[in-house]
Amino acid sequence: MLASVQRTALALLLLGACRLPAQSTTPDWQTAAGTHLSFEVATIKPNTSDEPAHGNFTLGPGDAYTNTGGRFLTKNISLLDYIRFAWKLTDGQVALLEASAPKWVSTAGFDIEAKSDLPNPTKDQMRLMVQSLLADRFALHTHTETHELPALAMVLITPGKPGPELHPHSPTDNTCSGAAPSPNQPSIASTPNFCGSLRSNGVASSPSHVRITGQKVPLTLLAAQLGQMGGFGRPILDQTGLTGTVDLTLEWGPDSDTEPMDSNSRQTYMQRALRDQLGIKLDPRTAPVTVLLIDHINPQPSAN
Repeated sequence: MLASVQRTALALLLLGACRLPAQSTTPDWQTAAGTHLSFEVATIKPNTSDEPAHGNFTLGPGDAYTNTGGRFLTKNISLLDYIRFAWKLTDGQVALLEASAPKWVSTAGFDIEAKSDLPNPTKDQMRLMVQSLLADRFALHTHTETHELPALAMVLITPGKPGPELHPHSPTDNTCSGAAPSPNQPSIASTPNFCGSLRSNGVASSPSHVRITGQKVPLTLLAAQLGQMGGFGRPILDQTGLTGTVDLTLEWGPDSDTEPMDSNSRQTYMQRALRDQLGIKLDPRTAPVTVLLIDHINPQPSAN
């Protein structure tokens, strides 16, 4: 019931928001990846089982990626999550997309087995191939709009001065040049050798705490993760002014394991940790947000 109310509220928010004049919205990552690519062969099958969704690499907005030799293998993943991956959407963008899409877009699962004719495509090139596959097999048509929406801006409390757990990633640091390691691989120095993505873990000494760690990550990715975990109900944007990528550790939770951590207290603990550890605060403001919307999509794929 709550999820339905939230989707309705988001849809109303989007409809009532100020729409800005149309402009070029092709993101830099898409232009760099080649704009339009397709799989050489692909098979899509509906999956109505209770099998957990999984794939041969992480379908997230982060850059962590293990080369698969051009193979894209997934099980029981929803169209919403395929779209999230293919367009590299943040959680705020996904919430607005879901609010305006048919319900089955987020509930029906599909298996995909596809192969690229590129021997070693990048993760972003894989995204473009999934875009083409969804358009070809599900007749997916989309467009983007930019709206002025209530948002939270990540800003440095002291301009130009990050907190003690936020460090620019040195371009000469080669410890994070490979793919993400296995969870059992030890950390290097004080930050984990987990390249291009954020890892969220519990804390053994404080079971009610959450710790996020990342190496060589853009702050836009942290903003997306905070939006998902904090339940703020609005997009979070990076306006710190920091460029490049960073190494960071962020841990939050109650002072005592006996204290509750509901949605309101979670936001309080998270904002306190952002302030003390990263030197960041969240400022409410209205900001332009690019939204991906579905014009048409078929509920079932065309024949293999």
